[in-house]
Amino acid sequence: MKQYTRAFILVQTEPMREKEVIEDLLKMEEVVEAHMITGEYDVLAVVQVKRHFLEADYDNVFNSAIAKVEGAKFVVDTNTIIGMASKTKIFDST
Repeated sequence: MKQYTRAFILVQTEPMREKEVIEDLLKMEEVVEAHMITGEYDVLAVVQVKRHFLEADYDNVFNSAIAKVEGAKFVVDTNTIIGMASKTKIFDST
């Protein structure tokens, strides 16, 4: 059984506040990445939370991360995506 639940939170910010929101999100323990993006939403936050035994992934992520992101200063709206299965190949982009 997986130990963590990972979710992707699309964040709409107040105009011209993307960088401030990213800085605030990265101060949260659950947020492991934050990206400024194009489109309807302004920021993509990747959150990872420890999975609790017998707790649904959505409940786990909501209770610990989504509420914090939604409550961040200058956040107008969010949309959360929880993957059903994942494989990762990480590259250093620097």
